[in-house]
Amino acid sequence: MKKPNPQNVISWVLGVIVAFILIAFSVVMAIVFAPVDLTLDEDSYTLSFFIFHKESADYSDLEEVALLGSDYESKRIHSFGGISKAFGTYENEDYGRHFRLTFAENNYNYILLKRKDGSVTVFNQKTASGTAALYESLLKKLP
Repeated sequence: MKKPNPQNVISWVLGVIVAFILIAFSVVMAIVFAPVDLTLDEDSYTLSFFIFHKESADYSDLEEVALLGSDYESKRIHSFGGISKAFGTYENEDYGRHFRLTFAENNYNYILLKRKDGSVTVFNQKTASGTAALYESLLKKLP
């Protein structure tokens, strides 16, 4: 059996390392630059964040919708994020374990969506005014 050429092995290993770094960099850039989209349809909403989170529900499935202030705090259970965003499972006394998707630049206000099944999502937009405007648009759609 012929031994592999050491230069070919090194080239292959370096190629795998470079590919891994490029993929990791792409994911990080997606987290940093991907928007948090709330689509308001006639009877339902869809909240999405790149490939990491997507949820939809009818407005009639919502038990509570609120604009939370800077006094909202939650403990991180397991989440991802960094300089610009954080998302994952959080917990606090009022809402138990819930999904949170927030921009680090905006720690002033958050939109709370509590569904009749007990699940809760807290999210915001990059700016406090953007979050407040989106909240007002959501309120107009509620029955």
